[in-house]
Amino acid sequence: MFIFIHGMWATPDIWHPFIHYFSERGIECTAVNLREGLDMRTARFQDYVEKVAAIARDEDVLIGHSMGGLIVQKVAECSTIRAGVAIAPAPPKGIAFRKSALLSSVRYLPHVILRKPFKPGYHFLKKLVFSCLDDEEARKMYGELEEEPPTVSYEITLSRIAVDEPRVKCPLLFIAKEDDAVIPPEMVKTMAAKYRAEYRVFSGCHVILDEWKDIAEEIHRFINK
Repeated sequence: MFIFIHGMWATPDIWHPFIHYFSERGIECTAVNLREGLDMRTARFQDYVEKVAAIARDEDVLIGHSMGGLIVQKVAECSTIRAGVAIAPAPPKGIAFRKSALLSSVRYLPHVILRKPFKPGYHFLKKLVFSCLDDEEARKMYGELEEEPPTVSYEITLSRIAVDEPRVKCPLLFIAKEDDAVIPPEMVKTMAAKYRAEYRVFSGCHVILDEWKDIAEEIHRFINK
């Protein structure tokens, strides 16, 4: 089974084109709703990892975007899975976001202190996440986002999640987006090197739906290799 894992503020719906693509090729697919059933004020990143690890089996392939890509690495660290794909993954401890992105995030610190779930403002995400989209398309995607637990946002933004790379035994594929303003290709390449994993770059910004078919075909190639 292919298990798809969304990123911060996103929902499982972003994976619909991928699920359709792989289902047509006879592959069972599911997309995890990370926030479902959790206390939004107190949930932590480890809660997400445990939710995915609870359903992942030896023959499964995990595919994650952004924060979901970091979850792929953590589940691969603690579980036996067939393979993992990390698309523009959030960085683990030891690899920091660009200072400009961190400084832009300071405005949301009060939400973390007050344990208040939040979704960043449109202009913040347009600059970092939707930078390659026109305003109409970006606003549509922004409207589909949901609030994230404050502690999770804090852990991801400050790269608090450590991964013990030698414990990851399955093959991994890391995919970067050429014009990604939040997780640039050089950051993804550094992550891939930690595992001696495959690394590919596709055009576009941080979102995955702009080049989804090319990415899906690359995943298919990787798994059938």
